Amino acid sequence: MTPTTAERTARARPMAPDERRASIVDAVIPLLLERGTEVTTRQIADAAGIAEGTVYRAFADKDELIDAAIAQVMDPAATLLLLEQVDATLPLEAKIEQVVAVLHARVSGVVQFMSALGPREHARHSPLHDHGVPGRGPFAEASGVVERLLEPDRARLRVPVADAVDYLRILVFGTSMPFLRASTPTDPRHLSDFILRGIAAEGE
Repeated sequence: MTPTTAERTARARPMAPDERRASIVDAVIPLLLERGTEVTTRQIADAAGIAEGTVYRAFADKDELIDAAIAQVMDPAATLLLLEQVDATLPLEAKIEQVVAVLHARVSGVVQFMSALGPREHARHSPLHDHGVPGRGPFAEASGVVERLLEPDRARLRVPVADAVDYLRILVFGTSMPFLRASTPTDPRHLSDFILRGIAAEGE
C-alpha cells in the first residue's frame, strides 16, 4: 500500500536546511517538466515526501522554489564534469562525437525545461545565458575544456583550435533549438560527422 504523506514525513530523517532545500528542488524538477508552473505545493510536498508546510519553511513561495529549480537545471557544473571526463588521447572523431553528445544533451534539457515553464518564466529567465560568462554566447563556460581536448589534434584542424570550438558550439546550439531545426530531431552522431567533414561529398 502506498504510504501517506504523513507516514513518509514521519519516517523522513532530519535534514540540514540546505540539504532539505536541495531535496525539494530535486523533487520539483520532474514535476515542472510534467505540469509546468501549475504544479501545486501539495503535489511538490507529496513528491518530496514532506508536509506542505515544510515547503514554505524552505522557500518563501513557489516562485522562489521555481527559481532554485531553474538555477539547478542551468548550472553547467555537471556538463563540465562530463566534458572533463572525455579522454584527450582518443581519436579526434571520437572526441568530437562525445563533446557534441554532451553539449547537445545540455541545451536540449534546458530548452525542454524552460518550454515546460511557459512564457512567464521566459520573461524572468533567459535559457540562452550561461552562468558566470554573460555575453559570450552558448556553452561559453565549456570552451576552455573543449579547447584542451582538441589541442592535441590542432595539426588536423583547418582553423585555429579556438575557432573550431566556436563553430562547434554554435552548430550544436543552433541545431538543438526546436524553432531553428528541421522537423527531424538532430542526431548528435550525424552532427559530429558534419562538423568534421562539412557539407561537401568526399573528394569535392
